[in-house]
Parts: sequence; C-alpha cells; structure tokens
Amino acid sequence: MRLLIVDDEPSILELLGVALKALGTYKVKTATSAKQALQMIEGKPREFDAFLLDIQMPEMNGIDLCAEIRRNELYKNAPILMLTAMSQMSYVEKAFEAGATDYVTKPFNFEDLKQRLNTARKLKYSKASVGEAEDNPSMMRSVLYHESQDYASELDFSKVDRFIGKAEFENYVRQMSLSKASQTCAFALRVGNGAEINVQTSSMDFFKTMMKVAQELVLGTQSAGSLLTYVGSGIFVCAEHGNRLTDTEKLERAIATALSTATFTGPRPEIAVGEHAEMESFDPGSGPKLIEDAIERANQRDIFAVGPSSQSNVTHISSAPAARPQSGFVQRPQRPAQSSQSSGSAPSSKARPDRQAYEKMLLDSLRNG
Repeated sequence: MRLLIVDDEPSILELLGVALKALGTYKVKTATSAKQALQMIEGKPREFDAFLLDIQMPEMNGIDLCAEIRRNELYKNAPILMLTAMSQMSYVEKAFEAGATDYVTKPFNFEDLKQRLNTARKLKYSKASVGEAEDNPSMMRSVLYHESQDYASELDFSKVDRFIGKAEFENYVRQMSLSKASQTCAFALRVGNGAEINVQTSSMDFFKTMMKVAQELVLGTQSAGSLLTYVGSGIFVCAEHGNRLTDTEKLERAIATALSTATFTGPRPEIAVGEHAEMESFDPGSGPKLIEDAIERANQRDIFAVGPSSQSNVTHISSAPAARPQSGFVQRPQRPAQSSQSSGSAPSSKARPDRQAYEKMLLDSLRNG
C-alpha cells in the first residue's frame, strides 16, 4: 500500500516512516504541510492508496486537507486516517464529516495502527468498483439494470449532508467510546416495507426512495447535527451525544408526514424510528453493541403507515417486530414472495425505464452527488 503521511512535526514523520516500512508492505512518502501534500497529488496520476493526516497543522489543518483530497476524483474513495492528539468529539465529528475513514490518536499504538490500515486496505478495494463502473460503460449498464440487487447492501449517501459510509460510521462510534463522550447514544430508522419496495421497483427507483427517506432524516436531525449512515436492509442509524438529542417520536411523525405528500414509483415507504439506545460502557465492544441495540429498538417499534397524501392519513399501526440480526448489525429480512397471479400482483421482475434516460440519471448521480 502506497501511503502519504502529512504532519508538520519531522520527528513524527520519521517515526511513522520507519515503523510502517518495518511492517514490510507499505511504501511511504511524507509531506510537512497541507500545501506540500496538495502539490504532490494535484494534476498528477494517482500515486497513493491511502493518506495519514495530522489534524493540527499551520495554514491549513488536516480536516480541511481531508476535504480537499476528497474533491480530487482520483482520491474520492481513498482511505484517509486522521492522526492527532486531540480526541474531543468536535474534532472527531468534523473529521468524519470532511471524509475521514478512521481516526487514530497519539501516542500511537502501532499494532492498532497496523490493524486500522489493514481495514482501510479492505475498504479501498470494496469501494473501487464504483469508480470502475463509472469508467466502464458495460459495467455501468450491469449496475444500472441489475434486477436482483442485494437488499442488505449498503447504499452510497455520502454526498448527502452528514451521511458517512457504514465502515466510517462504525469507526466514528468506536471513537466516541474511546473519547468517553458524555451521554453517547444512537437511534435507528427502519423502512418496514423496504424489501417489498426493493422487489417491486428498479434498482434506481429503490435508491431514489431510500434517498428521500435519507433527506428527510437529515432535515429532522438538523438541530442536533448528528452523523448518519445507511447500513442496508432499509435501516438508517444516527449517533448522538451530549445534550444534542433528537426527539425520536417527533422525528418519526415529521418524516411520516413528509413521505405522505411525496411521489414514489412503487410502494410508499412505511417507517419506524426507535428510541435512543445508550452506550453502557466504554470498552472496545461498546460501539458495535450500541449500533446493534439501536437497530433492535427500531425493529421492535410499530411502523407508521403513511397515507396517500395528507397528515390526517398518517396513523400508527402495529406490526410484528423484525428479527434481531444474527451476526453484525445489519437486519437481513427475507424478500416477500411474489404472487403468480397475472393481475393485482407484484411484478415478477423489476421494470426497466428508458435505457438512455436511466443511464444518464445514474451517471449524473455518481458524478454530481
């Protein structure tokens, strides 16, 4: 893995360079300022696989440098690890919002750093297919017209304000536990009929439906400024701390009301927002458990049935809770069986819109967010 390390302290650069080279699988280059780092990547072929950035630097700090790197098309998915002695949650949040993949505090534990880099390497390859599809027309068409998209898969809402990837969100919650942030908690929103929507609509229409839910979730959590993610299977998760907590019941009603007036291709989404789950301890396993508990509360929450067009049609109905995930924290419900009847039933395959219009729509989405 080719690394660029940016820190204004030569001693730190020397220490990291020697340690990482000793691990045997890293090729390291260094820069002593954000300006020098940008000069090494702007207008040049892709040279680095990942970045390690110090936050506290003169002229341009590491968080702003992270945002600049993300604007470079060659590095929009490259892992970026923030290296800093500052563990305050305000810095942590700003770093992840700017596009950081992970956050490592000084003094370094090199075994931990090695593990984070290995995780970053896997993340790099998992995200590479998006860029390949955009550059490869035949691969793009495969993505566009895929009729059996995995409902449990993550969707990319990274261009939506305060949304970060699932892996980055896990890292963020772990850093919350390491920072021992006060009143650390999380809640989840689930789309109760998400599997039905996935079966009955095209991949792009499913994405647009989930995008609408994501946008309403952003609006409803604006005052708290919370970070959000989509983990798959119709599940969104929000992490919060301190006194900036969202009223989940008001949020649920507000989103249900907004969805009741929106236009969708396919079934209208029905949502449930669970109550906050609180972090019970600050041990290494507390972060994943917090996310799991938040999803469990959303699974056990009755869904809102969103009516055709008005707030008066928004009612709270009872439904059987979804099963607790058996591994990880992603709910994986079974797709509903499709009817074999010729009329009044769900289509047996996803409807395909006009090919040229559909391809242009996804290309614009990938390029412009």
